[in-house]
Amino acid sequence: MPLLEVNNLTYIYSPGTPYEKTAMKDVSLTVEEGDFIGVIGHTGSGKSTLVQHLNGLLKPSSGTVTLAGRDIWAEPKKIRDIRFQVGLVFQYPEHQLFEETVEKDIAFGPKNMGLAQEEITARVIRAARFVGLREELLDKSPFELSGGEKRRVAIAGVMAMEPRILILDEPTAGLDPKGRDMILDQIGAYQRETGATVLLVSHSMEDIARTAKKVLVMSSGTVAMYDETGEVFSRAEELTGLGLAIPAVTRVALLLKQKGMDLGAGIYTVEQARDRLLPLLTKGGASHAR
Repeated sequence: MPLLEVNNLTYIYSPGTPYEKTAMKDVSLTVEEGDFIGVIGHTGSGKSTLVQHLNGLLKPSSGTVTLAGRDIWAEPKKIRDIRFQVGLVFQYPEHQLFEETVEKDIAFGPKNMGLAQEEITARVIRAARFVGLREELLDKSPFELSGGEKRRVAIAGVMAMEPRILILDEPTAGLDPKGRDMILDQIGAYQRETGATVLLVSHSMEDIARTAKKVLVMSSGTVAMYDETGEVFSRAEELTGLGLAIPAVTRVALLLKQKGMDLGAGIYTVEQARDRLLPLLTKGGASHAR
């Protein structure tokens, strides 16, 4: 049984008013336990609307979202429990920090779960470690930290609830390259160590290419593609047709193919390009590749 199922999901903003707009139409997909899924799509494609349905922040106009075989809206009064199991980190989550100390901010979610103080403390320490926060920072005000550190505190606050599914909506937005790489590496380490299911929403094809095992492409409120990462990025022309920028290394591979050096399909990371290119260069370069 899939961990999460979305069945014929449709969502309409402001129904019955002059502002009515269909944000998603008849979306269906399944998510398996332990998946790491990248969610991409241009602005207005429906990706943020979709992920807000997965933990009950939005209620479907029609269709269902099921978690471990149970409709999350079967008991509306218990929707809060779903949000402990499906944690959502919003874009610029540091704007939601409010406690006196970093420790209290990270502990906010576990405390609301009704856990014992000993367990809350243990979770705070684990979550801080996952995001690379030094223990001495726990007693500081979150507002004394750098922008990247604030971001990591906010992410740790969701990780501390130890959700079965962790959803991150543009977690690297606004960060410099070093900060972006650090966040992505920490998310990857968290997923590998805990086995949690992760959905990463991003505009960056490079970020998705280096982290995700599967890619979900949203377009105009529908699922345009949903497959293994290599399969999706091998459809470079279709992605371009949807207004999406393919990874830079994929563009380079396509240009090399036009010049007579075919590195093969499914290249979306620098490491893959290197591994395909070096044997060709040692055997005579482009002339051999022809």
